[in-house]
Amino acid sequence: MRWLREYGERDRHLETAALIIFLVFSLFYYIGTSDILEITHTQSQVAGSKYIPNILLALFRTTVAVLAIFTVVSICIDEEGSVSLPVFYDSRKRGEVVRLGAHRLVPFTVWSFIAFGLYFTIAAASSWVLVLGGEVPSWALASAPITFATACGTALLVTAVVTFYLIPTNAAKGYDVSKYFEWYDVVMHNWNVIILGTELVLGGLDITLGMVAFPVLLGMVYVGFANAYAIFGGGIYLYDFLDPRLKGGPIIHLILMLLISGFYCITLVLDALADWNVILGALGVAVGVYSIVKFRGPSEFRGQPT
Repeated sequence: MRWLREYGERDRHLETAALIIFLVFSLFYYIGTSDILEITHTQSQVAGSKYIPNILLALFRTTVAVLAIFTVVSICIDEEGSVSLPVFYDSRKRGEVVRLGAHRLVPFTVWSFIAFGLYFTIAAASSWVLVLGGEVPSWALASAPITFATACGTALLVTAVVTFYLIPTNAAKGYDVSKYFEWYDVVMHNWNVIILGTELVLGGLDITLGMVAFPVLLGMVYVGFANAYAIFGGGIYLYDFLDPRLKGGPIIHLILMLLISGFYCITLVLDALADWNVILGALGVAVGVYSIVKFRGPSEFRGQPT
């Protein structure tokens, strides 16, 4: 399958663009014509828990929301920046770059983590409203399930790609992969799914199959952003497989969208299991999360390429 990530005699960007545009319009049509935006959740479902006191849920969600904000701000103000090995748009070759400031917000990891933080901010505020005896506003009742679905589908993809593709691929090429184990990367690549798994078990939200449209839509929006950034902004693809000019450009992009859908469906299964039996649900979440997180890198690094 290596040929998928090679450049051919003819670029495949037009075919890739046509696929993404078709999928985007299809999703907007589905969202607009279905009742997915009309699904209502009760105040107790969004803001409360059947298993722990509401004030403990509020404290947990608030802690996570603060952690998310602190993490995103920290990577932006970090003066050392982040060393990446992207593919340059013009040369189509890999090279080392150091990203600083707002450029640290470019990775899909950060986009997914922002969705993660947005959910916990909304959920924390809703929980405190419930604890204080108020009424959770309708916009929070509507947006919490959407942001939770988006965070779950994309977080699982991020963690799996980092663990099973980026770390082993870069290590095999002789690159130093220790950068994947900085504290903020560990939070965004590992603690993201651990925390979401905990929320899935303890929280009361119900997510539906139709909500898969939202994480997939975020993925496609990011694809558009990644290309705009490569052409008009930073001049690089942080993820080499997102270059639409590759031989397998359309196939790769379709696979990524199917992966987001697949990971979201795993979340649905775990959610249903937790609703049926919270102990089995917690066990399923623990096994699933353990199988994809990675807190330690290879014992030896080969060093930087010459």
